[in-house]
Amino acid sequence: MELYPITATGIRAYCSDMILDPYELDTIYFMSICGYQATVKGVIANLLENYGISINIEGEEYYLTRSGFGYRTQVKKLPSGLVHAVLFPRMALPGNDEDRQNSFYVFTKEKSQILSLFYRHLDEETDIPLHPSWSRWLWKAFKEQDRWLVELKTMVGAFRGYSFAFNPKKLHDLISGAIRNRAPEIIRCMEWKGGNEDGTFDFTQGIPE
Repeated sequence: MELYPITATGIRAYCSDMILDPYELDTIYFMSICGYQATVKGVIANLLENYGISINIEGEEYYLTRSGFGYRTQVKKLPSGLVHAVLFPRMALPGNDEDRQNSFYVFTKEKSQILSLFYRHLDEETDIPLHPSWSRWLWKAFKEQDRWLVELKTMVGAFRGYSFAFNPKKLHDLISGAIRNRAPEIIRCMEWKGGNEDGTFDFTQGIPE
């Protein structure tokens, strides 16, 4: 695992994972850092209080700020005595208390988890009855809409991040149209008569490219 120095007002920690806004490479969505407790907390405090922080990646300096959404920070003390902290949007947590509706985020190292996390969040965010076997179809439908699905920019590490924001009425219309047109991915779960083809979805297939 490669670590990159991340600094704020004269203090330094080390970053193992960093995900930024793909359109504005100064806005942090996800950050994993480690170091002495005081420096880790200092870097996070500077970010959250809008003083800004900087990171050096392969000899290039990036000056970073927070986004407007609420963050969640998880801090863990390591056996070495150092501290590891992860910072990410509250809207990446199922059942979060953020005011923004019809929006959520997914972060994971495992590509096989992306669709299951996407479906879980979407099922929470909408009153439209959904079925797990629709996950790949829903992913493709989101990609076809303007800014419903945005892949965030991984600058450091193996985590991948995605931002989702959808229009509930439009989503309802898309699903209704697919049912009327008997789209195979949608009606398969309705036509199951028994046997092995039970209409469920194997999330380990990964996301459609």
